[in-house]
Amino acid sequence: RASPHLDACMPRALSRIASTHQRALHSLRARAVAHASVASRRGAHSRVMTKAHAHSAVTSTDANWVPLRDMHADELRLKYTLPTGQSFRWRPRGSSESDYVGVIGARVVRVRETVNGDAEYKVYCRPASESDDDDDRVVRDYFNADVSLVDMHAGFAANDARFRALAPYVGGSRMLRQDASECLFSFICSSNNHISRIHGMVEKMCVHYGDVLPVTAADVAIDDVDEKIEEAAAVMGDEAFYTFPSVSQILAKATEERLRELGFGYRAKFIVGAAKVLAENPDGKSPEAYLASLRDEKTYAEAHEALVQCPGIGPKVSACACLFSLDKHEAIPVDTHVWQFAVEHYMPELREAKSVTPKIMRAVEDKMFDIFGPYAGWAHNAMFIAELKSIKESLPEELRTPRRATPGSASKAAKKLKIKDEPKPPETLPPAEDFGSPARTRA
Repeated sequence: RASPHLDACMPRALSRIASTHQRALHSLRARAVAHASVASRRGAHSRVMTKAHAHSAVTSTDANWVPLRDMHADELRLKYTLPTGQSFRWRPRGSSESDYVGVIGARVVRVRETVNGDAEYKVYCRPASESDDDDDRVVRDYFNADVSLVDMHAGFAANDARFRALAPYVGGSRMLRQDASECLFSFICSSNNHISRIHGMVEKMCVHYGDVLPVTAADVAIDDVDEKIEEAAAVMGDEAFYTFPSVSQILAKATEERLRELGFGYRAKFIVGAAKVLAENPDGKSPEAYLASLRDEKTYAEAHEALVQCPGIGPKVSACACLFSLDKHEAIPVDTHVWQFAVEHYMPELREAKSVTPKIMRAVEDKMFDIFGPYAGWAHNAMFIAELKSIKESLPEELRTPRRATPGSASKAAKKLKIKDEPKPPETLPPAEDFGSPARTRA
């Protein structure tokens, strides 16, 4: 039986119910639009997959978000790990620095930080023969998740006053463990290049020589916040994801002429040449097995020497591949940023160097190893990140490395004034060229 009080409350209650219903309806409508966008493009997407020889052994998943165990904010900060020059396969979602989508092997993966700073991931496709247990293994392996960054940074801080001062500002700057061929060829693209163009070149290699995966950007957009779904689905549409090509695929499909047409410039010769050298390796193994042996069976010195035999791979590119993909944790890729903080804080005797030669690179590696030990590359990575403009500006003034002249900067600037077209280096880059120009990222 209705009461006067209930009658008075009824309009407000109905209003709240209507409002809630309207919000729910809007959310459902937005998701329906996103799903319809995906469905409407499946026919075209399937034709693309057929044309591109789709990875038939990969299937889409209905996975949910999964915690990346033990990866709290002090163990993993995505903004210090994914967009800082280690890998070129990750893209942020919107303006967020805590939500990224990328490809790990044959998996399209989204990783984000929750409100309390813990990392979680979602896998949109995986090899058909594998399960979500394999997802956990693969994602944890990629992020080196069994290494305690907190304990490692504590050890570094105990050994070095500079690191101790920087540690609160670079926590969670984790090293990745990438596929060796993907890492190596990505850094061949990085020679004398800037980061956005490297991203473009790496993406072109995937689209033209890799395998298309059964996931589109619209699939990923469904996990965006509600108000962005319709816009994301409409804008991204049937944009596909691809695997990075294996060395064997590069050998079978890529030519120097075609790569030049795609905008790789002189790097085209190095990509094709490096693939041939890896295929003709002294151990008589497949290129992939040979790279695996460099990771599992060789010392850093041996792996480094093997890689520099490839055209277009000098000391710095080799060190990048060794550190980011071959488990050589003591490797230090020395570029302008690293040279600057090494000179300013550790090795002032190198200030007069005219270029970053292999001898100087070895001296920096030896000094870092003496201070930080066999994981010196991880310490270098955190200090490198502190030199990036966006991070450096957030540091207290006394912790910012002063901006000084770079090695050979005057002569490089003079040469640049005379260059109108893209330079064409010799078959093997001289050491100074391999390290790129001043004011670059690690790449």
